[in-house]
Amino acid sequence: METGMDSHKLRQAIYAKAMELKQEIIALRREIHRNPELALEEYETASLAAKTLRELDIEVTEGIGTTGVVGLLRGGREGRTAALRADMDALPINEDNDHEYRSVKKNVMHACGHDAHTAMLLGAAKILAGLRGSLAGNVKFIFQPSEESSLGGAPDMIKEGVLHNPDVAAVFGMHAAPHLEAGTIGYREGPFYAAAGGFRIEILGNGGHGAEPHHAVDPILAAAELIQALQSIASSKVDPLEPFVLTVCTIHGGQALNVIADTLVLGGTVRAFSLELLHRAGGWIEKLAKSVTEAHGAGYRLTFTTGGGPLINDPELTAESALALTYFLGNDRVKEVPRLLLGEDFAYYSHIVPSVFFSLGTALQGAANYPLHHPKFDLDENALPVGAAVFAFLAVSYLSEG
Repeated sequence: METGMDSHKLRQAIYAKAMELKQEIIALRREIHRNPELALEEYETASLAAKTLRELDIEVTEGIGTTGVVGLLRGGREGRTAALRADMDALPINEDNDHEYRSVKKNVMHACGHDAHTAMLLGAAKILAGLRGSLAGNVKFIFQPSEESSLGGAPDMIKEGVLHNPDVAAVFGMHAAPHLEAGTIGYREGPFYAAAGGFRIEILGNGGHGAEPHHAVDPILAAAELIQALQSIASSKVDPLEPFVLTVCTIHGGQALNVIADTLVLGGTVRAFSLELLHRAGGWIEKLAKSVTEAHGAGYRLTFTTGGGPLINDPELTAESALALTYFLGNDRVKEVPRLLLGEDFAYYSHIVPSVFFSLGTALQGAANYPLHHPKFDLDENALPVGAAVFAFLAVSYLSEG
């Protein structure tokens, strides 16, 4: 790619290169989608990322945080270092789509767009590799594992030095957004994604015959009451003006139609914009679990975990980046959006260095749009080269201001 261009020509060149790479980026996304891997099992995906980066003559380090990959593109001039991050792991969901690139693995699916994130970042690497001589600094490409796990994969990568050697001055990331028009960018200054907590409650009953419940302690009956009680936390304990959600997402217990189980396990997630509220929620869950199980003559074991707090977009960097992207894409394609109660372990980066996380619209046109984590989730692949171009332009813009 031509270098030494003015900003207008550079903008045009980045966008044109992304469109030129469109089919390559789509092919990468489909290859990853066909072969999804769960948290800390992303060996094939990591290998694909490392191979692609090496082909671009980008320095590669593998095995960070178990399966993470980092590429370092050194610019032609001295300057600061910007990092671009994508996540690689899939979800334990059985895909219910019939397209030719559907998952080949039972009960494993890219239902959250991480296949797209990885493919777009590889596309950005291809764009930026052609600009390396004109870059005033460096670009790190972070391919992170285990975003979907309860504690996330970001802390391990950070612990193993992903933000150093050279030191990273800013981190940029983005997430597929099926509720936004394809190819548009959503941004928000300050808190954007919520802090996430997870709970697992094992109800300890006393099994028996289904025809003689009076000789048993039924954990399913206790669980039914407890689930209803847990739903009251949001309405009775939390300020109605405070964003908060508690959802029971799993319940496992019993094997036969005529056998009362000994134990039952239920679990779910809690979301809020403060760790203090999450910790209070953990206490409320504990009190309800104790009182409900005691009333049924059962016992319980509770595990409650919290991550690293809400994802906070640096206000100054967000404003500058949104302005740059408005110049890049146009006024009608860059929009301020509301806070989300989704969780994202990109939050860990945002607590250490100035960071910005964007939403990339991926809504399908003329087809049903299913939400993230749905077995029929899919996205408009026309958004992929836009995402790659945005990644590349953010890095170029940030380094040029250094």
